[in-house]
Amino acid sequence: MNEFPDTPGRRGDDERMRRLLDAAVSDVEPSEALGSIHARTKVSSMQRKRSWVLGAGAAVVATAATVAAVTVLSDSTTPGGGGDAGPAASAGTSQSPHESKQPTEKPSPTQKPSGKESAAPAVQTVPVYYVGDTSRGPRLYREFHRVDLVDGDPVTTALAEAVSTDPTDPDYRTDWPEGVSAAVVDAPPSDVITIDVQTSGSPLRERPGGMSQEEAEIAVEQLIYTAQAAKQSRDPVQFFLNGGRTDTLLGVPVSEPLAQGDATDVLAQVWIIEPSEGAEVTAPFEVSGLAAAFEANVQWELMQGDRVVKRGFTTAEECCTMAPYSFKIKDVPAGDYTLVVHDSDPSGGEGFAPWQDTKRVTVLP
Repeated sequence: MNEFPDTPGRRGDDERMRRLLDAAVSDVEPSEALGSIHARTKVSSMQRKRSWVLGAGAAVVATAATVAAVTVLSDSTTPGGGGDAGPAASAGTSQSPHESKQPTEKPSPTQKPSGKESAAPAVQTVPVYYVGDTSRGPRLYREFHRVDLVDGDPVTTALAEAVSTDPTDPDYRTDWPEGVSAAVVDAPPSDVITIDVQTSGSPLRERPGGMSQEEAEIAVEQLIYTAQAAKQSRDPVQFFLNGGRTDTLLGVPVSEPLAQGDATDVLAQVWIIEPSEGAEVTAPFEVSGLAAAFEANVQWELMQGDRVVKRGFTTAEECCTMAPYSFKIKDVPAGDYTLVVHDSDPSGGEGFAPWQDTKRVTVLP
């Protein structure tokens, strides 16, 4: 789809921006600059699939690129001629805001200057990816956090949220150990995102005890997806560790810049975007999200405990790739509920359990 659908203005420009975010998922085209990266940048191998044919993964990569419309919006920005910026109505808001031998050493990078030391902190909505358990293992889900910018930089802010701030949804988590921080640093070339991971505890070149290889890989992907989404770019990511180059991070090869992993291996394939976790709504209310569903079939239940209060289904805009879906839930009594959205199971119970996402919501009188 090459155009964004029109959206009712029931929540002003905040709502329109959220619709832009949810709709732009299938045809973001790579720039010519990425071709030059391909020509001169080696991508380290990981067990998860990676591809420099970025256009082939555009439908998923756009999941990160989708946040471009919101990540540049601060409180003083007025998109579309009026209203507050950012998807405040739908975004999940943060509730609080063995070392191996012979690492490859390079000069330490320099933290980006903000140029805004005397200015009040800017408040901005940033995309943050977190890990959730699925029937296929750990995968990434996304939240939006509205927070004060760190050094005026949305990318560093989003990375800080990813490694050190609890997600709004209790089903999500970060697998980075306590005491870890992450920030963007100035290091050439300019078409590579350089992330310096700092740790005050155990060195992180090797995978910590108790962390599986799959968990280590998805933790690295968490920072790649978060940084690219916050920068609004699919530039590859170069990792530093404690100010210098490293060949591994959590045991994952990172000596060369990394493209994001293939979304079918990295992302959960069903997301609820609205309502966010803990939202208060009035009936009827709209549910929207992204799903890569078999035959585009998206199913849902509204539950109280183990009891299904209402159920239904809808069709995503496309089959088998992360595409928008939406539906309305009507005639619901006031109360606390769990909303469950999932795809269908074409195996009839013989294969993996369906992809799903859940949100707790309160329906007001």
